[in-house]
Amino acid sequence: MNTTKLIVLHADNLIMTTFSMSVNARRMEAEFFFCPASSQWAFMMDEEVHAGDFIDLGIEFQGEVLPDLQGLYISTHTDSRGRKTKSAVTQFEPSYARKMFPCFDEPNFKATFEVSVIREPHHVVRSNMKMKLSEEHVDGLYIDVFHRTVKMSTYLLAVAILDNYDYVKRTTKSTKAPIEVRLYAPKDVIKGQAEFGLDTAIRSLEFFENYFDIPYPLDKIDLLALDDFSEGAMENWGLITFRDSTLLHAEGIASALAKEQIALVICHEIAHQWFGNLVTMNWWNDLWLNEGFANYMEYRCVDKLFPDWNIMTRFYVENVAFSQEPDGLRSSRAVSTHTSNETNIMGLFDAISYHKAAAIIRMLQSLSGERNFQRSLIQYLNKYAYGNAKGSQLWKIVEKHAVLPHGVSIASLATAYITQVGCPMIYVTLSNNEIIIHNQVIPFFLRKCANQKSQPIKNDCIGLPANYVAWPLVEHSKWVIANTGGFSYVKVLYDKKNYAALAKQLRTNHRAISSIDRSMILNDAFDFAKTSKLDIGVYLDLLLYAEEEMDRLPWTLISKQVQYIEDLIEDTSFGHIFKVEILEMACRLRHRDCIKQAHNRYNDWITKKKRPSPELLGVVLDEGVRQGGVAAWERAYAAYLEAKSPSEKYQLIGAMASTTHPSLISRLLRLSIEGSSFRPNVIPRMLSDLTKNEAARALTWRFFRVNYKEFVRMLVKRLPECVLFIDSKRDKKPHFLKKSFLEDNKARLNQLFEQIELNIQWRRLNERPLRKWLENWDEERRVIQRRRRHHKHRHH
Repeated sequence: MNTTKLIVLHADNLIMTTFSMSVNARRMEAEFFFCPASSQWAFMMDEEVHAGDFIDLGIEFQGEVLPDLQGLYISTHTDSRGRKTKSAVTQFEPSYARKMFPCFDEPNFKATFEVSVIREPHHVVRSNMKMKLSEEHVDGLYIDVFHRTVKMSTYLLAVAILDNYDYVKRTTKSTKAPIEVRLYAPKDVIKGQAEFGLDTAIRSLEFFENYFDIPYPLDKIDLLALDDFSEGAMENWGLITFRDSTLLHAEGIASALAKEQIALVICHEIAHQWFGNLVTMNWWNDLWLNEGFANYMEYRCVDKLFPDWNIMTRFYVENVAFSQEPDGLRSSRAVSTHTSNETNIMGLFDAISYHKAAAIIRMLQSLSGERNFQRSLIQYLNKYAYGNAKGSQLWKIVEKHAVLPHGVSIASLATAYITQVGCPMIYVTLSNNEIIIHNQVIPFFLRKCANQKSQPIKNDCIGLPANYVAWPLVEHSKWVIANTGGFSYVKVLYDKKNYAALAKQLRTNHRAISSIDRSMILNDAFDFAKTSKLDIGVYLDLLLYAEEEMDRLPWTLISKQVQYIEDLIEDTSFGHIFKVEILEMACRLRHRDCIKQAHNRYNDWITKKKRPSPELLGVVLDEGVRQGGVAAWERAYAAYLEAKSPSEKYQLIGAMASTTHPSLISRLLRLSIEGSSFRPNVIPRMLSDLTKNEAARALTWRFFRVNYKEFVRMLVKRLPECVLFIDSKRDKKPHFLKKSFLEDNKARLNQLFEQIELNIQWRRLNERPLRKWLENWDEERRVIQRRRRHHKHRHH
């Protein structure tokens, strides 16, 4: 800025009462303008100001504290006796600081902030920094004044005014300076649920300070558990806010998987204290710089803290595979998407910014080398500390440190992946003496049947389309797997001969292929079958081995894939055949016995007070309510109202949603919008659980149509889960939804409608080949059973 007469601030739903202005300690007259369309206040001064002038702008204003989970809002906690307490907390990301105070509410306008809060005597106030002083004010109130913050973006400022909260605290021992860490939660739930979160936060602070070789910039950090919270967690500098279920862990009640998820979320937010807070993206188009890196580093951190969990094995399914599904839609977007319209910013907080970006970052890290990549991040954070940066500036630094194959450029490769939509596809064919790869866009690893070691493939023409690479074989190979370990963000399509050989290997000895590679083969084949690039029968041939699969990783994908097919063909003439095949597979996995045991354990819990293990609690509750009728449902509802563990509450919601009684389904739906029993942030989960229940799906959809206005705000992010399996014959496009959503939900709605169209197309294209495969397999199965009976008879 050289000279100007105009100052423009962001302010949303605030009312200004008076203002005064001085420039270099001299009073300045100005005219005020309000721009409601852009949520801005403009001050036109009588005289020009120049670069370097000191402007003092004092504003008195008023605003409301609303329960809308944005800006400064009310969070309500209800204890097991039904008593309610209200706390005021903030959520400013991406652009809600303007809802609390007028400011330059964009990430590149970094500033320091001094926070003071006037409160009731029984309230506890926390903010980004430690408290400077607390003293009596007027009328029995107190004023708390906090130290000035470090230089940071407005969206990282935070304030919490807490009622009936308690905390546990410890101080780090392995950081360069002692850091006080506190975990705050409502008094009635903190006992027995805070230690794991507190310990993980301390250990992750120590890990990241060592990894980035930069001291944590503050002298304290608070972790705050909230009942009403729109996100999983928020990385406010020095005051991280969490949905209670992502922070509190009750040992012996919550499952091991829930514990792992809590650790991942905590490590994600602690990673942000450096990647996002210390160095912030310049604008929201580079949101992936914040979220992609935090997503990648959360796995690295948890893997270091809890090596026995083997958490890195989950990375492929939870990031690569998870992001490839939405990334395959026409309505997808590039990781770096320019948007000047602030109403569209929330649409960037999706699987592309978080999970695809994390997958690309791990891919580039594997190319650069672990130590080289770490050096690059350290240099990047030091160079841009307390400032802003762009993705291109990071890749330039990485390129300086990386040792790469000839012709490979990290900067050009990263730019291509970040700016292009979709996931590259490579086509691999196997002959007797060579492996042929079409459209190779990045180095990856191959594994052959005859050689247990992976062989690196290098390509001098990175990034060029229509590539062709022939890789000679020293010895004959029965099958080949490309992209072993799933490090590269690509999908691999094989020729039919290789698929047949892989299917045979899986049925013969599936452990000869790693669980990550088994997951990747199934994921790619299913995606290609969904888009008609591969016959559905080829995927089902691969799936036949699943009765021997005991690893959680492949089953995470298999269960979703089978559910997808079953939901789309359930009303066809051959749908029952598919269900029989799946049920028989489940029986061979002893699922029938599992269901029986689940019901027995539920009865033991009710009659003998023998609580199931955390890992079994979900299935025990589901089966108990499903088979137990009205009385079992009422017990689950009463248990939900009394439960203190957030994890247990979610399991009880799933159990109530599993009922087959229409009257109970209707009651649960009515309770969802009444607001007295269920918090708003659990409603999307409840609707998602109901839509997975065949007996509840139609009723849930009708209820949603009638009451969609009540659900709109709650379903902004989870809408696709709740209406994914609309009856394709009757509801080809739910037009009424479009009218109910604001402009900033366009992208999400487009993805929803495209997914519905794909479901319709899938059913039309795959109904006949699926029927044929099932009929052939049914006949083959009968032949096998006759042979087994004959073999058994001969041995008798």
